[in-house]
Amino acid sequence: MFLDRPDDIERTQRAVDAYYHKHGPCCAGCDHWGFFNSVVGECTRTAPVSGEERMKMLGMRSLSQPAEPGHIVTRRDHVCGEFVDTHDWEGS
Repeated sequence: MFLDRPDDIERTQRAVDAYYHKHGPCCAGCDHWGFFNSVVGECTRTAPVSGEERMKMLGMRSLSQPAEPGHIVTRRDHVCGEFVDTHDWEGS
């Protein structure tokens, strides 16, 4: 996660949750997705890949700086067959 101030993290989490509640199952509401900001995050369900492969889901094909290897990066609206939401929304 790129955010480091607690108020930024909480504000971003509220924005991600609101998006999920409005649009239904997508990366924004998935237990496997960790946000970098309110629009983009990484899917920890996937195996780590090269830096170039990480960015392809965002449509990036040529990077001006090398990206570090890690999990696939997706937009919050991405939908795949691995969606899981175990959060107790009634109790929060």
